Amino acid sequence: MNAVEPLTAAEQTFIREHLQDDAATLLLKARPQPDLDLRKVVLQLTARQKARHKLPSWYANERLLFPPPLSVEQGSSEATARYKASLMQGEHLIDITGGMGVDCYYLSQRFAQSTYLEQQPEVAHAAAYNFGVLGASRIRVLEGEALHLLAQQSLRADWIYADPARRDDRQRKVVRLEDCTPDLIATLPTLLQHAPRLLIKTSPLLDIDHTVQALPGVREVHVLGLGSECKEVLYWVEAEQVPAAEVLINVRVLRSDGTVAHGFDFSRAQEAQAEPTYGPPLRYLYEPQAAVLKAGAFKYLSVKYLLTKLAPNSHFYSSEQPVVDFPGRSFEIKAVVKADAKEIARQVPGGKANLTVRNFPGSVQELRKKWRLQEGGSTYLFATTLADGHKVVLVTEKM
Repeated sequence: MNAVEPLTAAEQTFIREHLQDDAATLLLKARPQPDLDLRKVVLQLTARQKARHKLPSWYANERLLFPPPLSVEQGSSEATARYKASLMQGEHLIDITGGMGVDCYYLSQRFAQSTYLEQQPEVAHAAAYNFGVLGASRIRVLEGEALHLLAQQSLRADWIYADPARRDDRQRKVVRLEDCTPDLIATLPTLLQHAPRLLIKTSPLLDIDHTVQALPGVREVHVLGLGSECKEVLYWVEAEQVPAAEVLINVRVLRSDGTVAHGFDFSRAQEAQAEPTYGPPLRYLYEPQAAVLKAGAFKYLSVKYLLTKLAPNSHFYSSEQPVVDFPGRSFEIKAVVKADAKEIARQVPGGKANLTVRNFPGSVQELRKKWRLQEGGSTYLFATTLADGHKVVLVTEKM
């Protein structure tokens, strides 16, 4: 495999000194230097800036080479990669969609040996170089099309990991699994000949129930939240099929180091059987993290945490006593008022509040204009509809 050209000492110094600068401005204003390829270092600088919070350990390593900034944006974070590593272990791992190599690097720490497959030569070369810098000596890098390499090399493993590319030949975003590359629905039987277990990463936009039906053998689904977002949905697949209603759905809200801050498991059967309590707002209000909503634990959440649900379609919850381990944001309710500009003005005398709208007519932007509200402050307003049909605004403060 061809070697890549590492960053020189001068290039590393330039990047270090300009990490806080705007890349576009640098390209326009920086003076040419004989020992610097300015376009190369600015691309590296831009990608590294995007990795600062997403990949803090990689960001801190000045010798690592980064792919184009878009690849950093679309790739896994250090937190989600560490979590995935907690799910898998064995003698041999095959990563059939290598890419930047973040997932492969963290997963490899749980295996005696790992094989990274990548069909783009420059991407494979950069990953091989980075693995060397990181001391990941147990990863073997193979360049070529994954299915061809699996057959040619007669590769067998305990696990296969796949994160299919979600862009078509024209670089347009795609969502459906069959439109991704590789098409895992079509290739699943072949992949299961090379490993008894697969872990598949998909876009959070993909419908979970549709995917479970389309991918025979899904045993578990892991829905990962980080910060305020749902970042990834993972599918654990084996040859033996499990009824869709019994597939275990694991909801995990992660800390920045990949450990679990909040989590619970449920199945579609449990969600269907759950009988939530509906009622008016009590003293405390709870807004589920995005991963909880993506997982569809709408009724089960009420039963699991002994909460009152404000309405079937509002997905806000309430309690008289605080629930400290709720997977989402928690607020203390100060008032419940009619959705009226004068009422709201009395509750928010400074005219500054954070607004969330759910199961309520109008967008945040429209209601801000209608109620003359500015963004910010310590007051949080929730415009929603209660179980009795009343449209209200909950005036709250963060717990």
